[in-house]
Amino acid sequence: MYNNQILCTLGKAKKEDLDRIEKKFHVKLPAEVREHCLSYNGGYPERSVFTDQNGDEYFVDLFIPVRDGRERPMEKTLGLLRADEGTIPDRLIPFAEEDGGNLFCFSVRESDFGAVYYYDHEFEYGEDPEEHIAYLAESITVFINSLTEDEEDEDGLEDY
Repeated sequence: MYNNQILCTLGKAKKEDLDRIEKKFHVKLPAEVREHCLSYNGGYPERSVFTDQNGDEYFVDLFIPVRDGRERPMEKTLGLLRADEGTIPDRLIPFAEEDGGNLFCFSVRESDFGAVYYYDHEFEYGEDPEEHIAYLAESITVFINSLTEDEEDEDGLEDY
């Protein structure tokens, strides 16, 4: 499915869990996202750095699992974000996290259905969340296949 290995997954998500998310939040999940979740529930990518057109780097720490034992982290995360109106636009669904809590999301909006965005949660109350969202890739597959290795990790510098 990808040219990048997904490590330490939590087995496979269930179709029923994805259907529940769609029904509860009144969204349709892109087929590629459903396939990803059903194949790789949680985990993290072997190569984790995404570099955008401007040279900005984003680091994927982990994929948010659909199901983690009895818990449903993706549903819970989305529920918490949507509970505080204005926190995250309804068009975005988080699927991965960066260390520090920023999120990688896919769009459920018709005009850019399935596109991947970066959501920086570090903004002041009253600011427009749209100003803290950056487009990254046209789909989850393109996004994951575009990830590269962390050069600091390769050099062993991150441990110091």
